[in-house]
Amino acid sequence: MSAILRMILLPQVVSDFEQNYLARMNKIATGFFVAHLPIFVLIAWANDTGPALAFALTAITLMGPLVAMRFMQSKRQISTVMGITAMFMGGLLVHFGQGPVQIEMHFYFFVLLALLAVFANPMVIVAAAVTAALHHAILWVCLPSSVFNYDAPFWVVGVHALFVLLESVAACFIARSFFDNVIGLEKKVAERTEELQSRNRDMRMLLDAVGQGFFTVDQHGIISEERSNAVDRMLGAPDPQMTFADLIRRHDANAADWIELGLTDVFLGIMPVEVTIDQLPSRFTSKNHTFAIDYSPVMQGDEATAVAVVISDITSLVEREKLEAEHREIMVMLERVTADKTNFLDFVRESDALMAQLRSENRTDLVTIKRNVHTLKGNCGIYGLERMAQACHRIESHIAEHATLPEASEWTALQGIWSSVKSNLQRILGEANDQLDVPKSEYEGMLDDILRSRSRDDLAIRMASWKLEPTSRRMKVIAEQARQLAVRLGKGNIFVRTHGGHLRIDPKHWGEFWAAFVHVVRNAVDHGLESPEDRRVKGKCEVGQLRMETRVDGDTFSISLSDDGRGVNWDKVADVASKHGLPVDSNQDLIDALFQDGVSTTDCVSEVSGRGVGMAAVREACEKLNGHITVESERGQGTTVRFQFPVAEMAPEPIRMLIHNEIADAERVVFRAPTETPHQESSSKLTTCS
Repeated sequence: MSAILRMILLPQVVSDFEQNYLARMNKIATGFFVAHLPIFVLIAWANDTGPALAFALTAITLMGPLVAMRFMQSKRQISTVMGITAMFMGGLLVHFGQGPVQIEMHFYFFVLLALLAVFANPMVIVAAAVTAALHHAILWVCLPSSVFNYDAPFWVVGVHALFVLLESVAACFIARSFFDNVIGLEKKVAERTEELQSRNRDMRMLLDAVGQGFFTVDQHGIISEERSNAVDRMLGAPDPQMTFADLIRRHDANAADWIELGLTDVFLGIMPVEVTIDQLPSRFTSKNHTFAIDYSPVMQGDEATAVAVVISDITSLVEREKLEAEHREIMVMLERVTADKTNFLDFVRESDALMAQLRSENRTDLVTIKRNVHTLKGNCGIYGLERMAQACHRIESHIAEHATLPEASEWTALQGIWSSVKSNLQRILGEANDQLDVPKSEYEGMLDDILRSRSRDDLAIRMASWKLEPTSRRMKVIAEQARQLAVRLGKGNIFVRTHGGHLRIDPKHWGEFWAAFVHVVRNAVDHGLESPEDRRVKGKCEVGQLRMETRVDGDTFSISLSDDGRGVNWDKVADVASKHGLPVDSNQDLIDALFQDGVSTTDCVSEVSGRGVGMAAVREACEKLNGHITVESERGQGTTVRFQFPVAEMAPEPIRMLIHNEIADAERVVFRAPTETPHQESSSKLTTCS
């Protein structure tokens, strides 16, 4: 019984939607019943059952809905009145429709019972069914002709009532289903909405609690209204309908332009979304803060409909990375100073000179600036100063891409890093950075000369030579750099020979050349030597070989570098030189083209080489020492680059006299065994290949 009551009785709360719906249905029902008045009069006239009486009784019945509509407040109660009225109208129809089809007019009761389900209230059906039952029972007793056109027995009336009962039950079920699934839908929606709002509040609390900025960007680049508070806190609240690019443009114009173009490519779908997403900027800066951007495409099938964006403030992480990089540099410098302080200090002195040139150079002379930046980058990279190499690479890339100098902030950053390097070096060296290191052999030789009572002039000249640098020292450093570079570039452990290291030159006078000479070594390793796999395919020894030599022939001092690599592709040199408007009529023209700015035979630019700048810097440094360059190369066999200078450039007077004296005694040892022993693994491989 309780289940039946729960189905019949609706909840007491009436929603706005139900109120409006019932008001509309009640008006329609009232109009429907008013239309019965002329129809019933016409039926009564046709059946000679009293048109005037039909008018009067129908009008009296209509008073029920009219009064209810006027005075009753509850729309549900008005609907109940409509249900009762419907049954009275059915009774009038059967009464005034007496005749051959009177019994068929009872179907009108069943039709009205079914129609009453539109009120979505089982009580309307119950009230109508009770009314119909009382009507039939009373009239069957008092006025049978008003109900049946024949003398109906009791069981016929019972069957008739059973059908009314069955239809009423069905109509109640339909009415309640209608209420639950349609009329009560607003309540369900409200409950679901409240549930979603509760979840949204929880999600909002979660988003606002984290330090990252979350939002989505649609196909027009517009930022969604739903976002975490961190976005407003980090970047400022975006204006309504503001695009992601415009929001970033407040802080970093370059990143904003990049985002604007990149998002267009993402949504066009010409290339895979993964590829275009990777092209978007991952970082941007604002004042003293650095932000990281992560992107996740929102896909529908194969199409990106939006992009989820996460912005994080990584300023502290960047600062920590800088500190870690600086600490790594300090360890590298400490290692370098411990292993070979003289050479490292020479590198610092040469790099400091390059920095001074960059500060003082004509800012419109892009060619010279590119050369110096490229040289500085190469040397710093070889000596493990990664921050300097990266800063130089950014400047170099900007010049190559835009043909203009980067903003002052890039130069300031470069100068700041270099100042940090020098400051850290000063901390390592303390006050001992102006001392002169003398090899033990030199000390013992000097002591022996003193004991032998050599002349003061000889002793003075010998001591003066201590400020000169043995070429063996430079070649040793360059050889080690070449080995490290080869491993980094996937060329394996190479074998490096050096010859003629007993000669001495003035380190200050030759500093710029040695700084530029590194480019020749890098090109030999990067472009000359093949990978072990390629060498094996070509039938070569897997271990690539370099040979460095310094020697004196008469009045000529030469420095050469040879490799057993792939050789120079002179046809490609000629093609590239022609595109640059350079002559290519002779071998010398092709050699000159190799050392011209912008000429490179590689199609790939890397942090090591590929811009056609380094070799031009070497040529310029060579010419400053009154030298000239020769190149000998055979395809598939290797290349030799030789720099030849006047002997007078080796050292200033009076030390030059000592060099001449040594040369006379040293000619027979110029081609002695290598001054250094290569790595054991390279040496063993070389023996095997031999």
